[in-house]
This record gives sequence, C-alpha cells and structure tokens, in this order.
Amino acid sequence: MIRIVCENEQGLQMAFSYGGDPICLVATDGFSDSDYLVNTSKNSGQDGETYNSATAQKRNPVITVEIMRDFVAQREKLHSFFQPRALGTVYHYDGDTGRKANYYVEKIDIVESGATRSATISLICPDPKFYDLTESITALAVWKGCVKFPLHIHEPFYIAKKINTLIGNVANDSNVTQGLTIKFTATGTVVNPSLYDVNRHNKMQINITIHSGDTVIVTTATGNKRVRLVSGGVTTNINNLMAYPPVWLQAYQGDNLFRYDADSGIDSLSVSILHTKAYWGV
Repeated sequence: MIRIVCENEQGLQMAFSYGGDPICLVATDGFSDSDYLVNTSKNSGQDGETYNSATAQKRNPVITVEIMRDFVAQREKLHSFFQPRALGTVYHYDGDTGRKANYYVEKIDIVESGATRSATISLICPDPKFYDLTESITALAVWKGCVKFPLHIHEPFYIAKKINTLIGNVANDSNVTQGLTIKFTATGTVVNPSLYDVNRHNKMQINITIHSGDTVIVTTATGNKRVRLVSGGVTTNINNLMAYPPVWLQAYQGDNLFRYDADSGIDSLSVSILHTKAYWGV
C-alpha cells in the first residue's frame, strides 16, 4: 500500500493514503520517473551525433487527493502546510520500502465546488534523487568496552580500549554515486587528518591541528561541500583549510575502501563515515 508523508520546514507532517479521511489519496506521479538531458554535437558529414554529457533533470512529484468533507477547514490546512519558498521532505512508502527527497512547493490547485473536491499538490525536487530513510555508518576506529561483570578492579584499569582498523569499506549497492559525511574526532592532539580512497588513489586532507574533544566534519554531497570544525560547542567553517586542490571523496557503485591517516597523533584520532543510499526513483 502506497503512503505519502510530507514534512514541512517546521517539522509538521501531513500523511496521504488511499481510503484516508477526510483527505483521500487518489494518485501520484513523478515519483518513479527518471528524466535525463543528453547533450550531443554533430560535425559536418558525420553519421549520427557525438555524445558529450548527460545530466539528471529536477524531479516534479505530483500528489492528487480528494477532500471528502470539511472543505473549508481542509483547504486552509493544505494552504497553511505547503508554504512557498520553504524546504520540506516528502516520504514515499510502498509496503516495507520507504524513501525520501527534499522539495519546494510549486503549486496547490484545489477545485472550488462539488460533492467532493479534488486537490493537486505539485512539488519540485531540485535534487532528483531519492534517499534511504536512515544513514549507514562505517567506523574506521572504534572503542571497545572493557568493563565486565562481575567487576574486578586491577592496575591498570581500562574502561574502554581503542581499536584502530585504519581501513574501512563503504558499500554502495545502488547505481548512484553518493556524497559522504566524514567525521574526524580527536582524543588528543592530531595534526592534519586525512582520508585516502584506496581504489582511486585520491587523498583528502585538512591542514589543521585539532585537540581533545574537537571534531572536523566534512560533507561531500553535491551542493553541500563543506568543512566545519566543532570545538568547545562552537562550529566554524574551515573550507579554506582543505589541502589544495580540494578532493571531495565519494562512494561509487560497489566497494569503496578508505584509509585514514594524520601527520601526527593518529592514535588519538577516530574516524567515521556516514552515507545515505540514493536512487533515481522510488
């Protein structure tokens, strides 16, 4: 059973489902489409054309509903919920599968009279991809608890022990290249933390010295390429500290092996990579 849930900028949600009351879902469109613009060029005397590039177009999901009763109240509810210029999230559930995308409202079209009144909600997703509902995390260095019961105190006594794996695999089983969120967290002094793509020999390095409790967060998705330092509860933009030329690592289809390093203090460095699987349709 298909169910659509929209979440607006205030975090409020509105759900649409078949058989719903007082607003019933009638149809959806644009959720499974994939629209690409293929650029080609033609030379004099050439058979056919030469492929140059291809880009995915923005997505236009459309939700058609029927208002069964309380027409004035439900019309006001729709207009109040779907605000112009406000970023929202649309969730598409089909049985046990759920995916999400960010949207802006393009148009609300509501029939003004009738025993029941249909309404069309047209959304625009500048990023045409749908994403899993939850992020996947790959920890390249983890802490293992050392406390066991019954508890025996001895010297030295460790609460936890750091396990350095150094290399981790980010598996991407979709056919869409994914941006990453990389978190470098220091438990001591660390100089110039870096992450290396083993398969493609690309290195991303941040030229900074961080101290215990500091975290450097790097995001590499299209439209969200940023480097931030979180220190003492204060977040600072440090894009200018990424080593030149900047390398924004991605997770390509299949296995992606990453290894972390630092010029010094690697034993005081913990690294985790977060990514969300992406799809060209629901």
